[in-house]
Amino acid sequence: MASAGTLEPVKRLLTLLLCLPILASAQLRIATWNISNYGGGRVGPIQTVVFSSFEGRSLQPDVLVCQEILSASGQAALLAALNSAPGSSGTWAAAPFTDGNDTDNAFFYRSDRIALLASTIIATGANPPAQPRDTKRYDVRLLGYGVLTPKIAIYSSHMKAGTAVDDEARRLTEALAIR
Repeated sequence: MASAGTLEPVKRLLTLLLCLPILASAQLRIATWNISNYGGGRVGPIQTVVFSSFEGRSLQPDVLVCQEILSASGQAALLAALNSAPGSSGTWAAAPFTDGNDTDNAFFYRSDRIALLASTIIATGANPPAQPRDTKRYDVRLLGYGVLTPKIAIYSSHMKAGTAVDDEARRLTEALAIR
């Protein structure tokens, strides 16, 4: 039979596990999308993908991290599509756009769910042997937690495709920048 002293750590662990659902009652849905050279348009299909239901399931993200955005106007068009969609909260905002080498990242978020604290380029895209595109980190704070202010860092990277040794080396550069 276990003594009361040896059961104490188990009791603490069980108490913690029972309290976690109370402390973390909200959910944050984050999606990433390589939207394939997006410069605008395709509003209906985008709204369908993000907000419609299929077999009882719906993406309905709170954060949408995109790769292959072509320009600031492409980012603005996607933001407008998010805010004007049936079923949208209409509270979508975007991080500042950075025009880097090749295609770019974009970060969209529901301003009623999170606050954007910072948008940082952690590695700059360039010609070989460097990575082809910028890698960005978006620091956000969750809203609605009272005195607790949970922060999350969300990364966006569109790594180099291909099977050549040079392609693999460029992907390694990208991965190490995030790490």
